[in-house]
Amino acid sequence: MKPRILLVEDDEGLGETLKERLEQDYYQVKWAKTVSEAETLFAPNLYDLVVLDLRLPDGNGFELAERMVSLEKDLPFLFLTAQAGAQERLRGFELGAAEFIPKPFHLKEFLIRLERVVSLTRPHFGQKWQLDSKEIHLDSFLVKNRDGSSILLSKRDCSLLTLLLSDPSKVFSRSEILDVIVGEDSFPTERTIDNAIVRLRDALGEDSIRNVRGVGYQWIAEVQPLK
Repeated sequence: MKPRILLVEDDEGLGETLKERLEQDYYQVKWAKTVSEAETLFAPNLYDLVVLDLRLPDGNGFELAERMVSLEKDLPFLFLTAQAGAQERLRGFELGAAEFIPKPFHLKEFLIRLERVVSLTRPHFGQKWQLDSKEIHLDSFLVKNRDGSSILLSKRDCSLLTLLLSDPSKVFSRSEILDVIVGEDSFPTERTIDNAIVRLRDALGEDSIRNVRGVGYQWIAEVQPLK
């Protein structure tokens, strides 16, 4: 599962292009075209990154960023704007911006710089998740229960769980799953997958993973990243 992004951009063409490309890379994107729309969509701890244009129809990105940071102190954000003079950049970085990307820009450069911001501000993103009363720690192969007990996952089962969590909107086919766990078993088979799913459901709950008959498996439980 990729980070959750709030994109604030009033240019219809650019906004649609960025949203589409980010979602292709499995980011979860909400797109606002005005300050008022952004304020409606925003809530503390709802997003992992905010991408802000400066010049908006009903305000500017500087003031919007200030209001957001007043509600969530450590919120990472970057500016994406044609207003990229020295004064604008200085004000942006004084507000705490992680990046200041001038328009026009190359889409690939934007994606690289955005990935860099994510890696620096959310170094453990995708590794630790909250599932009801359980904590999933992929980096240490553990599921921690509220009572203090832990369940140790095998490397193979953790690889499968990481795959399922990477894109909950997708049903992963058995062949895709076998590609991931190959090497974790001398002779992985579809039975290997079924046994791994049983162990994961035992650790995480029966309603965590859905079986799509004849296709494969999908993660369906609601999780939140642990910061």
